[in-house]
Amino acid sequence: MSVRILLVDDHPIVRDGLRGVLESEAIFRIVGETGDGLEVVHLVESLQPDVLVLDLMLPGMGGLEVIRQIRAMNSQVHIVILSMHSNEVFVAEALQAGALAYILKKSASEELVQSIHSVLAGRCYLSSLISEEAIEAYWEVAQEEVDLYETLSTRERQVLHLVTEGSTNQEIAQRLKISVRTVGTYRTNLMHKLGVGSTAELVRYALERGIQPP
Repeated sequence: MSVRILLVDDHPIVRDGLRGVLESEAIFRIVGETGDGLEVVHLVESLQPDVLVLDLMLPGMGGLEVIRQIRAMNSQVHIVILSMHSNEVFVAEALQAGALAYILKKSASEELVQSIHSVLAGRCYLSSLISEEAIEAYWEVAQEEVDLYETLSTRERQVLHLVTEGSTNQEIAQRLKISVRTVGTYRTNLMHKLGVGSTAELVRYALERGIQPP
């Protein structure tokens, strides 16, 4: 029985390397790949992979929001994060959203293979380079605060991600296939919900929330 894997990273050369590592395991089979965050949920629905290997920093929609949308549609895919970011904010948010493993890109390739076997067996897996104590300390503080991000709609989150990437309203409208006026409405709504008054404050919020890397 083969394990169906979907690869998501915005660097083709990284995906090529991952494909080589994973296909060295006889039971692993790569069924699809993409570098666009907006495509991931559709690919999970259409390809029905057993495992999703996902980078957090993606154009269009960040990995954290990808995880949330996949979990909202009750997909049973096992999500393994492969990221360059070891900050406890990223790790904790990914696990809270529904990822089962978090591997750092600077880890040995054997760790990625081991993490996939672990999640398929129903176990969580953290890279040996990640501090579990730091993650627990972060959540003790974070859980005491109101999470304004959770008040945003799916479309508002998509607009937030694209704004913090530097996209204009016209570019966002084209990407999401909606009108520029509608983009403006979503942008106004999300800024009101987050209590910010400028694009610079939106970017700062995204950095602090772990939506975009520093």
